[in-house]
This record gives sequence, structure tokens and C-alpha cells, in this order.
Amino acid sequence: MKKRLYYAWVNAALCVLVVFFCGTISQTYGVFLPAISEDLKISMSQISAAVTVLNAVMAVCGPLAASVVEKSNMRKTLPVVLACLAVILIMLAGCHHVLPIYILYALCGCCLYFGLFFLCPYIVNKWFRVRVAETIAFIITSMAVGGVAGNLVLSYLIDRYSWRIAYRTEACFFFLLALLIALLLRDRPEEMGLEPYGSGQEEEKTAQTDRVGGEGLTLRQVMGLPAFYFIILYVAAMQFCVGMQSQIPTLGISMGLAAVCGAAAASLNSLGGIFAKAFLSVLNVKMGVVKSVVFYNLAGILGICSVLYLKNKTGLYLFALLFGFAIGSTTVQLPLFSNRLFGASADYNKIHARIVMISGLLATPSALLAGAVYDATGSYCGMLCLMILLLAVAAVMARKVWKSA
Repeated sequence: MKKRLYYAWVNAALCVLVVFFCGTISQTYGVFLPAISEDLKISMSQISAAVTVLNAVMAVCGPLAASVVEKSNMRKTLPVVLACLAVILIMLAGCHHVLPIYILYALCGCCLYFGLFFLCPYIVNKWFRVRVAETIAFIITSMAVGGVAGNLVLSYLIDRYSWRIAYRTEACFFFLLALLIALLLRDRPEEMGLEPYGSGQEEEKTAQTDRVGGEGLTLRQVMGLPAFYFIILYVAAMQFCVGMQSQIPTLGISMGLAAVCGAAAASLNSLGGIFAKAFLSVLNVKMGVVKSVVFYNLAGILGICSVLYLKNKTGLYLFALLFGFAIGSTTVQLPLFSNRLFGASADYNKIHARIVMISGLLATPSALLAGAVYDATGSYCGMLCLMILLLAVAAVMARKVWKSA
């Protein structure tokens, strides 16, 4: 029992490290984009398009990633992916034109998919039978923690040295992380003669979030179910809003605030994500998943209204914190939705990858649209109003998903 408990949480801790460092990339575009734009003398829409390319590739490579891991395993695949990510960051630091940045951001998106979207449900689904919601929330919280730390440290390195030095520093940590994963990560309990944590235990009060369904369903059958598309629309609406994260520092500048205020707002945005994930596992049990989604999305709408109405530093900070709180819930709720409906399917990894791919493609234009709106109007008002609508749509879709289970 001790050994079983021990190694399940060793794997969870390794997932935390991977998601943390991936968060230092995925949550920090905002502090890099203005610096790169100024250095290369290009517009915000041009450099924001690089994030759009990254998100598009990250979405498309989902089924490919599932196929690669199925043929090999995560222990062999992930260290190679992390080492490649380190090399990509070093190459980014040497770019002097925007086209190579697009190409390297695309490759970065392919690598990030493994750590941000695939690793957590892959490991938790194999190593845990109870406390699924708490474990997922615990792991995914580290992405927002990585965002807070990344925005603070990387913005300091950018201001003190350059964005190129910041990327090279990140690369060093990814090389070390690749080595650690290769040494310690295990794909399945069976490899160590163990059973998943909680095997054979009766469901208790967490059963509403731990229940696993979809036994016997294939990917083809799942793609014919309305619930599959409800999940996609929920995630797509939330991910479209996530694209605004990359514009938060520029949002501060558009309001006449100093660049340091924008960097602080980016950190607050990630901090809101920490609170979101830390409380979500409890709220999912106490309030129910649907009510939690509604509560979180209402907080996001309140944050957007704050910046639209106040139009000052206080409004920016309230927006960043509450908006981060709202969108920070997505990465926790998606695995819960997909696990509840399809976790018992033999094709679960493929199903989850397909959900991420389609929803990601639908959300792809977000960062590009936000940058284009700013270049055209000097304001993000139109984008912010669209996000209010999308948060409302996401809440409706979440209710439909849960009723389908």
C-alpha cells in the first residue's frame, strides 16, 4: 500500500514539474511580444500571429501525439519532447526575422501539447481511481504558478538583459527537466507490479467527479454523440478567451499605463489561475461541476466589466485577476468532462486528443484577432465584449455536457 501510494504521487509530482515549466512558456507570451515587436520593428498583429500559429499546431498535433505515445510510451517520448523544446527556445533566441519565429513557435506548440494537454489526463487516468478531481487540480495549478513565476522572472530578465537571454535561461531548465523525467517517470502501475491508487475502493462523496463512463465506446461512436460536440464548444469558447492573455501587457499600454503595470497584470492573471485551480476541486464537489463553471465564468465577466468601466490601473488589475480565475478553470474541467463521459473507453487518449484538436482549431484566431483589433482601433474594447459572450456560451455548453453524462 505504501509503495502504491508513493509512486502514484511521484508521477503526479513529475507532472507538476512539467506543467509548471510549460506554464512558464504558455503563460508568458505577453511579456515577450512587446519586446520582440520593438526589437524586430514589427506590429503587434504580426508578432501575435506567431501565438496563433503555435496554438493551431498545438491543437492539430493532438492525435499525432496520442499515436506516438501509444506506439512508444510517455517515459520515452516526453524527455525527447522536452529536450527538443529546449533546442527550440535556444533557436528562438537567435531569430532576427519574424518568419523563423513563426516556424519555431509552430514547433514549440507541437512540443507543448504533450506537457500541457496530454500528460496530466494520461498519467492520472492510469495511476488514479479515486481523488481524480483533486489530483488533476493539483497538477494543473502548477501551470498558473509557472505563469506567475515566469512573468516575474522573465520580465526582469527581458528588462535587465533581453528577451533572447530570457529564452536561453528557460532552455537550460528544460534540458534538466528532460533528464529528470527520463529517470523517474513510469507510464503504468503494471510496470512496477502495482495497481492504480484507489483500486477497489468504494466511491464516496467525490463520486460525482470521479465517475468514469464510455465503456465499450470507440472513437467513431463517440464522434456521433452530441456530448462530444458540447465539450468541444465549451473548451473552444474558453480557449478563445485564453488568447487574450497574450495581450494583457499591451492592454495596459493601450490605457496609457507604464509597461511595468502590464507585466504586473500578467502576473496577476496567472495568480488568478492559481486560486481557480486550488479551489476548483473543492467547489466541484460542494457545488457541482456545472455551478462551478457558472460561478467562475461570472467572475470573468465581472473582471471584463471592471476594465471596460474603470479604464485605469485598478480596473486592469481586477480584470487580470478575475479573468485569470475564470479561464484557469478550463484545464481542470476538460479532463473531468472527458473522463466522466469517455474515460472507460479503450480509445480514451484518442478521444481526448480529438477534443483538444477540434476545440483548439476553433479557438486559433483568438490572439491574431486581438492583435488586429488593437492595431486597427488602439483599443481592445471589441475583443473584451466578445469574451463576455463567449464566457456565457461556455457555461451553457458545460451544463449540456454534464446532463449528457
